Amino acid sequence: MKIHVYDTHVHTTTGQYIHFDVLVDDDNVNHVAQYAKRYLDSLGVSTNNIEQSRCNFCHSEMAPPEVQENIVLHGHSILRL
Repeated sequence: MKIHVYDTHVHTTTGQYIHFDVLVDDDNVNHVAQYAKRYLDSLGVSTNNIEQSRCNFCHSEMAPPEVQENIVLHGHSILRL
């Protein structure tokens, strides 16, 4: 499975820096921002607490099995960096 990697950087109002990749297939490219927000919510980071963020397409690659499984089950996979 070929996936697309979106490099995501978030700076919160409290000075926290969060760096992660959102990994998606062709069918879920339009949902990257939604997946990133959902991930931040799971960390307890509200959009009200975000000072600066960016989520940019980085590259495409072949996905390892565990990433493929997450994408099949959830539409995406997150890789915390």
